[in-house]
Amino acid sequence: MATTKESHIDRTANEPRDTTLHTLLITSITQISPSIRIFTLTPDHPRCSISFLPGQWVDLYYPPFPPDQKPGGFTITSSPSSPSSLSSSTSVASNSVELAIKLPPPSSTPPSPPTLYLWRPSLTELLNTPVKVRIGGSFTFPPPTRALPGSSLLGPLKKVVFVAGGMGINPLMSMLSYLSEQDPLKEHLDAEVLYGVKDPGLPEKVGEVLFLDRIAALFSRPRGGLRGGVKLFVTGMGSEDGEVSCNGYNVPVVRRRIEMDDIRQVIGQDKSETAVYICGPPKMTDEFVEVLTSAQGQRMDAERVLYEKWW
Repeated sequence: MATTKESHIDRTANEPRDTTLHTLLITSITQISPSIRIFTLTPDHPRCSISFLPGQWVDLYYPPFPPDQKPGGFTITSSPSSPSSLSSSTSVASNSVELAIKLPPPSSTPPSPPTLYLWRPSLTELLNTPVKVRIGGSFTFPPPTRALPGSSLLGPLKKVVFVAGGMGINPLMSMLSYLSEQDPLKEHLDAEVLYGVKDPGLPEKVGEVLFLDRIAALFSRPRGGLRGGVKLFVTGMGSEDGEVSCNGYNVPVVRRRIEMDDIRQVIGQDKSETAVYICGPPKMTDEFVEVLTSAQGQRMDAERVLYEKWW
């Protein structure tokens, strides 16, 4: 029997939120798998823009916008697309917002009403219709510092490790895209991505691994690509490790879950010059954060281990 989980608005009650409610139009919908749709939302006026930080989410309201409606929470997957600021507290204006939204299987917790609305069978009924969004969230890139609010750790950083479980890739996709636009920062900063998914049917269905093609493209660019790499961890029926080709980049495939030793390996010896971003199911996230920051584990500074749980 499916259980009821805490709503997005209750779960994020203590998170920072913008005061502005933006009206956006659904201008594009791409269904990349039977259970994942990617939406592009654009301001309803050509002179309007929306500001956010890489990694933030939206409260989303859908028509007819009753006053007692509880919003859905969906992470922004696009970059602000304006490499003009590296402040950890200054939002960057964009002319669109991208969201990747999964329809849960029937056996899991029932989807929220906003998710059901965005998963209406007819895509044409949704196109060019309005939604209202408010920006929120503190899981952002660049990493902030507690000692100097508004500043970031980018100065001493040499490596950023991104660990994603399933749809936890969403905020990390925004961060990676933004990082790829930052010259000369990306020239001296390594990005290592560990991405865990359920096997959709590799290698034939590699296109159903959310954003893998986009991430691979960031590393495979002959000029201006990111330094570092991405490794895919797959659970399911297969048993042999291997690799899949995406946009000219051979992505290593490991047939098991991400383990703590995998994170240790990519961190290497430079803990003091590394930041780790983790987003995934609560159990996975809690386990990795505990080992990375505890005295019995990696003893990393807590402000260098940033995380958000995907529910």
